[in-house]
Amino acid sequence: MTDIAGTLGSMFSLIIVTILGYVAARCGFISADIRPKLSGLIFNITLPCTILASVGKIDASTGAEAITWSLVFGIALFFVMLAGGALACLALRVPRGERGLYLWMGVLTNTGFIGFAVLDSIFGGASVFLGSIFIALSNVFIYSIGVALLRSAGQAGRAAGVGGDGASGEAARKRRRTIDVRGMLKDMVNVPLVMSLVAMVIFFAQVSVPAPIMQAAEMAGGITSPLAMMLVGLSIADADLAAVLKQPRLWGFTVIRFLLVPLAVYVLLAPLVPSALALGVFVVMLAMPTGSMAGPIAETYGQNGELPAQGTIVSTVASFAIVPVLMTIMSLG
Repeated sequence: MTDIAGTLGSMFSLIIVTILGYVAARCGFISADIRPKLSGLIFNITLPCTILASVGKIDASTGAEAITWSLVFGIALFFVMLAGGALACLALRVPRGERGLYLWMGVLTNTGFIGFAVLDSIFGGASVFLGSIFIALSNVFIYSIGVALLRSAGQAGRAAGVGGDGASGEAARKRRRTIDVRGMLKDMVNVPLVMSLVAMVIFFAQVSVPAPIMQAAEMAGGITSPLAMMLVGLSIADADLAAVLKQPRLWGFTVIRFLLVPLAVYVLLAPLVPSALALGVFVVMLAMPTGSMAGPIAETYGQNGELPAQGTIVSTVASFAIVPVLMTIMSLG
């Protein structure tokens, strides 16, 4: 496990880059209209390069054990996130009509952008490869069971009096179901997932990748973390912070789901798991804030996207305190 000084220094560096993104947005150098293209660049180009480059940074003597535990934790990740969200809803007495949204905020987290930036900064490049395993496995559940939660919540809202009527309403529902299936398949099978599988084949088969390719992957992947954190700064700059930060239930949900649950998981598993790196990645993945796509996807399934959008900002701001706290406790263990 990393030392506390290095952990705090790494997180402070990420905060500085986020502030630079915020300043750039306020000065007009970057704006919300370029966010989709930059996100696409990261997700489809630089992040896969980061995953590929990370394969060469894994110690062969300990890599197999860490990968095995990562496969186990990767399958468990979604269900632990879902249970943590349910516990938070119960503790905070979240109204029934909002529970689906809170559960969605608890499982659709920013593991891809902020997660990889934090992992690379704190644990080094090998952890990025392990993190890609987590994401590849958990996405299967997020875009199947997670989306089913949203759909059922949306149907409950329409049953209460919201939605179309007659043949047109039925046609719209059928059309939405068709789009849902296509969207889920598209989200589950993506470039980072494919690259994760390729990276696993390279590692276990001991495939020798030409040095120029690995060097190019490392160069391109090097912009993933700073660009991702600058996008976080852009999101914060676009938000109405005065309104968003005055949400006590969202803050309570953030503390329980993104701090207390990962902390409890670490305390329970630390004596049992021999791979400190895999456990560290698991805890970091659990602590990552709600993803920026939580609101838009919620709206796709007939839900109010404003609450998840606010949850994204609250949990992201809080993550800059939550992650150092978790890493400090883990360093003392």
